[in-house]
Amino acid sequence: MIRRGALLGLVCWAVSASLQASTPELYSQSAKREPSSSPALQPSSPHPPKPLWRLPSEAITVGPWTFSGLYGATFNQTFLRQWNAGGQNSLNTGFILRQSADYARDKWSATHLLDAAYGLNFQEGIVRKIDDKLEYNLRVDHLISGQPMWKLSGFGSLKSQWYKGFAKPGDPDTAYVSRFLAPGYALAGIGLTHKDAFLEFYFSPVTAKYTVVLDPRLQAQGLFGLSPGQALRQEMGAYMNMRFKRNFPNKLAVDLRTNLFGNYLASPFSIDVDADILLVYKATNHLSITLRTQGIFDRDIAVRDSNGDGKVDAPGIQLKQLSGVGLTYNFGSIK
Repeated sequence: MIRRGALLGLVCWAVSASLQASTPELYSQSAKREPSSSPALQPSSPHPPKPLWRLPSEAITVGPWTFSGLYGATFNQTFLRQWNAGGQNSLNTGFILRQSADYARDKWSATHLLDAAYGLNFQEGIVRKIDDKLEYNLRVDHLISGQPMWKLSGFGSLKSQWYKGFAKPGDPDTAYVSRFLAPGYALAGIGLTHKDAFLEFYFSPVTAKYTVVLDPRLQAQGLFGLSPGQALRQEMGAYMNMRFKRNFPNKLAVDLRTNLFGNYLASPFSIDVDADILLVYKATNHLSITLRTQGIFDRDIAVRDSNGDGKVDAPGIQLKQLSGVGLTYNFGSIK
């Protein structure tokens, strides 16, 4: 056993010596290496590590394109149980989306805007639609003056809704009074645009407006300014669009849009108005309070009873107001 142990030790010593002879620099460097100091004694980095990924808070620029957006989801709830004063349980939920894509190169620019919203009310087993909007705008500009900024512009707009609308809660599914592209509105015109830091103004003296109703049942009723059985109506007139958007120091953001249209062939002084204002108050980094109000006057849409006979036969002011608390994400949409 002693001989075997001595023989094994001799073999190990020979292998170690041969390795040291073949790689002397490796052994010399390891011998000269100084022991590392304790991490607690090392000075900390002056720059803290950056997060691997986070959502942008400013507009995103890719080449000549700039993208910005505002996304929000709101919730409201009322819960009652054995409440002596009465009432009903309800839940409101909805979303808003405003997505912009802007292109700019030399004296040419283009602005794409998608504005959408949808909301539902759940009350005692009945689902009601409380918000429904789908709108796309495109404007192509050519700069003609820098100070003040004036542009020659071509404008186009499409507007409709996502789903069916009903006059009264609980109406059967076949009793809808509106749906996608029934009605649908399209605008196309040429005009001038003036823009500064917060205000954008567009005026077109020559604008074509198209109203379409693609649903056969609604076509037969002759709604939205169309004759019974008619699917398309064309108007020619003047159009004006104004938009004001700004962030205030008190965490309040405002986005106001106003659209005016006057028909030359009917009554130029009877102006169709569509005004929409969105207020967003940022309570925390992830929680916001939103208030959205929209008012519409369209002489071709009957919304009130003018002579008390129970029939809706006259235009009027349509007003909608929605408020809620929820999550809102904004990257450069409102500045």
